[in-house]
Amino acid sequence: MLRCFLLAATSVIALTASANAADIYRAPEGVSYKDTPYLGVNWSGLYVGANAGYGWNATHSSDAVDPTGPFGGVQIGYNFQRGNFVFGAEADFQGAHISDSNALDKSEMTWFGTARGRLGYSFGPALVYGTGGFAFGNVENSIAGARGAFFTNSETQTGWVAGGGVEYKVTPAWSAKAEYQFLDLDANSHVGPLGLGTEDRTQVHTFRVGLNYFWGSIYEPLK
Repeated sequence: MLRCFLLAATSVIALTASANAADIYRAPEGVSYKDTPYLGVNWSGLYVGANAGYGWNATHSSDAVDPTGPFGGVQIGYNFQRGNFVFGAEADFQGAHISDSNALDKSEMTWFGTARGRLGYSFGPALVYGTGGFAFGNVENSIAGARGAFFTNSETQTGWVAGGGVEYKVTPAWSAKAEYQFLDLDANSHVGPLGLGTEDRTQVHTFRVGLNYFWGSIYEPLK
């Protein structure tokens, strides 16, 4: 499943890059390419964006249920650039329906978010980066009791997140990205089956694609 997502995202970014490459470096009207200075991509500054993706349980073998499902949300971040190195911070919040159930058990992650650092290397309009930091999310677990009654526990769990991705500037102000993250959250109680992980954690793989808008970002002459 992850391989399919990666192939699809890579194809979208490659096609977008090809379609925009001529526009990014097109010489002004009446000026030849010979007279036009090479323009470097500026990744610095504030950006906001939106994303959508898919999540799935990371511990299939030990769980009564095996939650999977979509999510979507928004992100905000700030980049600094020194030469080809790009570093900064990003926060995101997602609404989710990562869920599964059987006759006795039900488990669902209804929302989650992260606050992360990012460190990457720029190849012109392409940025390859790693990311990691703090994660949190709401997990609801239910287990059937006597006479068909369900006992439900809902809690906000906290932990860590790590991952990486590829981002491409399709214009000075807009970028497209594909990103993988792994979330590892600690549960505060043991009520319910805790289908998203072992008895005391929730572990989830996520893959997303998204768009970012950069304020005041322009292409700059390389120095």
